[in-house]
Amino acid sequence: MLRRFLLVFILLGCFWLNPVWAKTPRPLAEVPIHTTTGQKISLKEYHAKVVLFVVFSTSCGDCVQTIQLMSKMQQDYGPFGFQAVAAAGDDNAKFQVALFMDRYRPSFPIGYLDQEEIIKLCDVPKGMRPFVPIALFIDQKNMVRFQYYGDNAFFKQEDHGMRSLVEGLLREAGAKIRFGEKK
Repeated sequence: MLRRFLLVFILLGCFWLNPVWAKTPRPLAEVPIHTTTGQKISLKEYHAKVVLFVVFSTSCGDCVQTIQLMSKMQQDYGPFGFQAVAAAGDDNAKFQVALFMDRYRPSFPIGYLDQEEIIKLCDVPKGMRPFVPIALFIDQKNMVRFQYYGDNAFFKQEDHGMRSLVEGLLREAGAKIRFGEKK
């Protein structure tokens, strides 16, 4: 019972903590994510899955922790319809991503975006320079339901906040998962 109360409390808190400049819910913008192999990832190809998409910097310690958490979440929730995807947003991300992937070995697809693509995908107002990581929680209908910038209190919750939102979206999608349960 306490776990359910905490989940509801966190989900409600996420609505109030969500920054006003990130319009949510909103349809997912069609922005291809470039990969080191020359192929592109479309987040819309994961339609019918719950997606956690993160824009990160290859030189950011908090970003590395987020990527490592996403790898664990991919293993835990992948069988229930979850997909983690990330993109580096550094100025030289095209050249940094391969080294980053070799070092941290994520269990999900990673690519890179340029500044204009980040602005479009993350609905960033002109002139604003948001903190990374930027986390977008996308439901199975390709709607961005929640979005948080790295300086938001949401990231202070460590893995509990991310896991709670993903579990809630998976339940909405019909996944048979209980709070805190891992496969």
